[in-house]
Amino acid sequence: MTINSSTMQMMPTASAASEDQAAVDERLKQSILDKRQVDIEAWDLQIEQFRSSLNGLAGDVQQVAQDRLDELVQARDQSVEQLNQLRQTTQDNVEGLLEQTKTSFEKLADEFKSLVDRGN
Repeated sequence: MTINSSTMQMMPTASAASEDQAAVDERLKQSILDKRQVDIEAWDLQIEQFRSSLNGLAGDVQQVAQDRLDELVQARDQSVEQLNQLRQTTQDNVEGLLEQTKTSFEKLADEFKSLVDRGN
């Protein structure tokens, strides 16, 4: 902080403000990472529940359900990969990757909702 002698007010320096913004950005990134991790863990649980329900289905229906489950697992795996990439990003490229992961996670959430709705 610098002190402006004419007004005797304390004002943050540009580097202090930059450091504060970097800390806020890092906390935001961590918050998003934490939320995405919770989403993935919830999807893992839904995948396992769906997988266990396949056993009681008839042949053709079971194959269709297995194909859908395979698609969900693949989408979940892509989300895990994007989450890992996001963890490794620097602040310079985090915004673009955040937008990519947001779109991917929204798509996967819609797929899971569709799967759950069809099961009811």
